[in-house]
Amino acid sequence: MMRFFYGGRNFLAGQDAVTLLLDYSAALARARSADVVQLRTVDPDGTVEEVSLVVGAGIPIVGETSHAVGPGPANALVIDYMTRELERLRRQQPPTD
Repeated sequence: MMRFFYGGRNFLAGQDAVTLLLDYSAALARARSADVVQLRTVDPDGTVEEVSLVVGAGIPIVGETSHAVGPGPANALVIDYMTRELERLRRQQPPTD
């Protein structure tokens, strides 16, 4: 699992979900856009919760490694969504020289 910090709180989620969340947020920032993402996370007491995050320009998210063990809660649907949106945003970016 991986820890991420958002809005003064920290959350635990699977490394794949957090890494993709960071990539998607950066792509939205480059596109001067934003989105709401609902991600399943684990509280410090082990409770799984769903959080809604606004991601995009000017919204800091920090990810870091964690000593927590396990794959994290299931986030397949949001991972699929962010992957599709990230690919769409990358196709829309003008080529760089």
